[in-house]
Amino acid sequence: MDPQTYDVAILGAGIAGSTLAAILSRQGFRVLLLEKGAHPRFAVGEAMQPQSSMLLWILGERFDVPELQHLSCTQKILRHVTRNVGVKKTFGFLYHDEGQPQDPNKGHLLVPPPTPLASESHLFRADIDHYVVKAAIKYGTDYRERTDVVDFELNDDGVVLRTSTGEVFNARYLCDGTGHKSLVAERMGLRPEVPPLRTQSRTIFTHMRGFQRYDDLMAPHERPGLTRGYYEGTLHHVIDGGWFWIIRFDNVPGSESDLTSVGLTLDMRKYPQRGIPPEQEFWEVVNRYPSIARHLQGAEVTRPWVGTGRLQFTATDSVGKRFFLLSHAHGFIDALYSRGMINTFETIHALAPRLIQALKDDDFDPARFEYPRKLQDAMLLDNDRMVHNSFRSFANFETWNAFLRVWLINILFGDLRMFRVCLKYLESGDKADFALLDADPLPLEPAPGEDPLEDMRRFTDTTFDRWEAGEIDAEQAATLVFELLGRSPLPPIHPWGDPAAHHTDVLPEKLKQMIEWGKTEAKWPLNRWFDFDLKFLERLRPDAAA
Repeated sequence: MDPQTYDVAILGAGIAGSTLAAILSRQGFRVLLLEKGAHPRFAVGEAMQPQSSMLLWILGERFDVPELQHLSCTQKILRHVTRNVGVKKTFGFLYHDEGQPQDPNKGHLLVPPPTPLASESHLFRADIDHYVVKAAIKYGTDYRERTDVVDFELNDDGVVLRTSTGEVFNARYLCDGTGHKSLVAERMGLRPEVPPLRTQSRTIFTHMRGFQRYDDLMAPHERPGLTRGYYEGTLHHVIDGGWFWIIRFDNVPGSESDLTSVGLTLDMRKYPQRGIPPEQEFWEVVNRYPSIARHLQGAEVTRPWVGTGRLQFTATDSVGKRFFLLSHAHGFIDALYSRGMINTFETIHALAPRLIQALKDDDFDPARFEYPRKLQDAMLLDNDRMVHNSFRSFANFETWNAFLRVWLINILFGDLRMFRVCLKYLESGDKADFALLDADPLPLEPAPGEDPLEDMRRFTDTTFDRWEAGEIDAEQAATLVFELLGRSPLPPIHPWGDPAAHHTDVLPEKLKQMIEWGKTEAKWPLNRWFDFDLKFLERLRPDAAA
C-alpha cells in the first residue's frame, strides 16, 4: 500500500471522530484525524445517561480501548482523566408557572438504579474530548489540528482530501464527524434546507459559577425526601415553551471545578427569534419565573454567551461511495434528555465492526453499512417524536406530568437493553454477544400491536395531535395518557397511572423487583429483555476507582 494512503480519514476530532479513530487505530489500521480547530476546546453535550455510559463500557471492552471505559464511571474519570467532572445521579424536572414561585408539587425527581457496571457523569468536554484525542494518538492515529479540509474527491480506489494550505491526503474511506457544517453533506447535496422534522427549537447557553444549589433554596418539607437531591444530577427547569438545563461540575467529592453549564432551549413557535443579544433574552425569560431567578441569583458568567438558530437538521442519507456521516454530521434534534451521546456511541458501535471488515476485505459497498444507516435514521426520528411531544406537553403541567412517564418507561427499557447485553457478555466472555444489539427492533419499527411501548408512544403522539387540533383539551389529553399507563403491562416499581406519584427512586430492591417481574410475569415482547443473571456482575474486573 502507498505509504501516503491512510485506511480511514476522519474529519472532526470531537468525541465521535476521536472515539472512532481510537477504535480503528487500536485494531491496527492507519487513521488520519483532521481537526479544523485545536484541543482543548469548549463543547456542550455534557450530560450522560445510563445508556451512553454503558455504551462507552461496551465500546472499550469490545475493541480493547480501556480509555473509553474510563469515561463510563465518574470515579474512573476522576482517577484517570480529569478532576473537572460532575456526577449525574438524578434527573430532576421542576415545572414553573409564569409569575409564580415554583410549586414543589409540580416537580419530578428520578433516581436511576446504581450498578457496578457504569455510572453517569457531567462531562467537562474540553478535558474529555482532548483525552480521547490523546488516546487515539497513543494507538497510532495521525492527528493534525488547525487543518481545514476544503475539498475532496471520492474515486473508485479511494478518497482524496485537499486542505486550505494545499496539502493533499489520500485514504481508502472517509468518515465525517464535523457536525451541522459537514463538508461531505454539503458537497454531496445531502442537507435539506428545511429539515423534515417536527421539533423547532433553538438554544442559549454559557458556563457560570457562584449560584446556590436548588435544594438549598427549598424548605425541608418541600424536598422530595429521596436518597438523592436535585443538585446531584441534571436539573431541568421546565416552562411553557422551553426548558433550562443546570449541569454542575462541582457536585461530587474530588472535583476541582467550580463551574456549571447553564442553557435555555426555546420552542421557536412560541419564542421566535427577535434579533436581540442572547444574554438579554436569557435574563428576560429568567425574570418571568421567580424561582428560576432566585436560583441563578449571584451567578457569574465565565465565558461568552452563545445563541443559536434552529437546532434541528438532518441528511437525506448518511452513507455513500466510500463515506459515512457520523451521528452529529447526519442530524440533530435537541439536547433534551441527553440523547445525542447515546446516538453517537450506538452509531459507532454499529459502524465500527462493519468498517473493520470492509477494510479487511477492501470492499466498501454502501450496502455493507445499511444497518448503521437505518439505525441513525430511526434514532433521529424517534428522538424528534419524543422531543416534539415534550415541547407540546410543556404547555400544561397535567400533560407534562403524564408525558414524562411515557419518556421514563421508554428510557428504563432502553437502559435495560444495554444492561442485558453487558450481562450476557459477562456470562459468556464472548465479545460476539455485543452484536446482539444489532438484532433488536429499530425505533418506530414494530407494527401496531407488536410492542406495547411503541404502541404507547404512538397513542400519546396521536392524543397530542387531537389536543393540538382542538378536539380535546389538555386535561382530557392527560387523562387519556394516564389511563393508558394504568392499564399497560409495566413493571410494578412505580404507580405509573397515578398523577400524584411524581418521584421515582429505583433502589436496588426495586431493580431486583423489576427483574423478577420481567422473568416471571412480563409477556412477550417485554420479557425478552430479562434473559440474564445478575450474579455475573461479579465477573467485572475489580477497579479501585469504581
